[in-house]
Amino acid sequence: MRALSQQQSTIESLRTRTGLLLSSAAITTSFLGAQALNDNGPSLPAWLALSSFVGLAFAALAILWPHRLEFTANPANVIESYIETEEPLSAAEIHRDLSLHMHDSYADNLLGQRQLAARFRIAGALLTLEVIFWLVDLATTI
Repeated sequence: MRALSQQQSTIESLRTRTGLLLSSAAITTSFLGAQALNDNGPSLPAWLALSSFVGLAFAALAILWPHRLEFTANPANVIESYIETEEPLSAAEIHRDLSLHMHDSYADNLLGQRQLAARFRIAGALLTLEVIFWLVDLATTI
């Protein structure tokens, strides 16, 4: 149960950081983009910066979008499956089955957690590229 709780906490933390990353990108785009696009039409670095922002936004939304992850057992399903049957299971058998079910949930969630972390790394790299492209654009137009 602790492992599932830690997974849930890690994923919630990752989603919080993703929201901050997306906010940072929006502020960066509005501030540096306004400076870069103030007098001139968009240059190649400006287009690359905007493309990085769009890619970052898609990566962030892929993290923030609800995913099908399982962290708890549904009590109604537990009662129906283990107790309200023709031959109810013993407490030891219920604990064993629930432990196995939690392990399977942990393994399934781990794959989803790794995918979310990879998307976060991509979003972070795109934010870095976006800032670099905006700075290059500003440096070449001044």
